Amino acid sequence: MSKSALRRQMLALRPSLKRAYPSAAGDVARNFNAHVSLDPIQDCVAVYHASGGEIDSENLVALLRARNVPLALPVTHKNGPLSFRVYAEGTSLVPDAAGVLAPEGNAPACRPSVIILPLLAFDATGARLGRGGGHYDRTLAGLREKCHLRAIGLAFDEQMVEKCPVELHDALLDMVVTPMRVIRCGKGKRS
Repeated sequence: MSKSALRRQMLALRPSLKRAYPSAAGDVARNFNAHVSLDPIQDCVAVYHASGGEIDSENLVALLRARNVPLALPVTHKNGPLSFRVYAEGTSLVPDAAGVLAPEGNAPACRPSVIILPLLAFDATGARLGRGGGHYDRTLAGLREKCHLRAIGLAFDEQMVEKCPVELHDALLDMVVTPMRVIRCGKGKRS
């Protein structure tokens, strides 16, 4: 199946998944908390604001804040990779170039060691299908050249497919957390 066909199929499926699993965000947060090791001194975790039927990350944000883990939000730019700004409690948020709420320009920049990202579909190898802008792919590729980075997707179990169509520039996930399980995908690199 092509990327565009799978993207249409999964976009159509996602709202029904959100309705069918109202506790998904809490279940994902608990699975993440139980199975993903973090060091609050070394790890800054980039999260996202959910939209369009994505699994909400606010429960996870609350758990990470309770563990004193530093958080960041992505900032989308017209071209190029995402940047990240500190997301502390009370941070003022404004729409970025994609219209998604992000910290204002005066919020400190940071380089996350863990990026939590939404997705439309994924497979066991860590291949991920996003919305098609390539922002996370460019960002992950650039950061992985500079530092150790873990990319963790949040998804409904039903978003796992046998084979996700990928191209050479598509960045792989290290792990996917769903309401039911944690799927470790490998090293986030192509073999």
